[in-house]
Amino acid sequence: MASVGAVGSAEPQILIVPDYDAMSRAAADIVAQTVMAHPGAAISVPTGSTPVGMFEALIEKVTHGDLSFDHTQLFCLDEYVGVTADDPNSLTGWLYDNFLTASRIPADNIHTLPATAADLTAAAASYEADIANAGGLELAVLGLGGNGHIAYNEPGSPGDSRTRVLNLTEESINQARGYFEGQSVPTQAITVGVGTLLEARRIVLIVSGASKADVLHAALHGPQTPDVPASFLQRAPEKLTVIADEAVAARLR
Repeated sequence: MASVGAVGSAEPQILIVPDYDAMSRAAADIVAQTVMAHPGAAISVPTGSTPVGMFEALIEKVTHGDLSFDHTQLFCLDEYVGVTADDPNSLTGWLYDNFLTASRIPADNIHTLPATAADLTAAAASYEADIANAGGLELAVLGLGGNGHIAYNEPGSPGDSRTRVLNLTEESINQARGYFEGQSVPTQAITVGVGTLLEARRIVLIVSGASKADVLHAALHGPQTPDVPASFLQRAPEKLTVIADEAVAARLR
C-alpha cells in the first residue's frame, strides 16, 4: 500500500492499494474505526458497484461481533425523484439489500431522502436540517461517477450546494435506462449537496478501475469546477482520504 500525504496536512491522504479487494478492506476499516470511536455519529455511504466490497467487509465484522451499528445515524446520499424505497430500481432499496439490513442498523437510525414528498424543496431543507441536528456528518464515504459526480451532484453542481432536487444529465439517464426496462426513466434526483459533504469531519473517496483514471486525476489535480463536482474535494484536503487501486491510480503516479 502506497501512501501520499496525510490527514491533517495540506494535502489529501492518498492510499494506493493493489486491487479492488484491498480498497474495500481499507475503506471498511475506516468506517469501522469511525463508528467505534464516535458512537451515535452520523455517517453516509454511497450506492453503486464500487462500495459493494466495503459493505461485505463491514457485514462480516458485524456478523463476527467485531462491530456494531446500533447507535450509528446513517444518512442516505441520493435517490431518484418519485421512486419509493420498495421500487426495484430505488437507490435506497438497493442500499437496504446490499448493506443496511445485514448491517443491523436500527430502522429509526436510517435517514432516507424524501424523494416522494409533495413539497420537495421543503423536504430537502428538512433533510439538511436533520443532518445538522445529528451533529453533521462525522464521515462521508463517496464513490466517483464517470462524469465526476459525487453523491448525485451532477456536472453543473456548485461547490456550496446543499441537499436539493436536480436534473440528471443525459449520460446518467441513459445509464439508468438499462435498469428501468419498460418504465419511464427518472430525469431528476434528490441528493445531498457538495457543500454539505465538504462539511463532514472526514471524507473518504473510494475509486477502482482504469476507466476512472482520467476523472480521478481531474478531480484531484484539475481546476475546481462545477463541470467536475468531485474537484471541489480539493477544498478540504486536510480531511480527505482517497483510496484508489493500482489501475485507477496510474495517472496519479
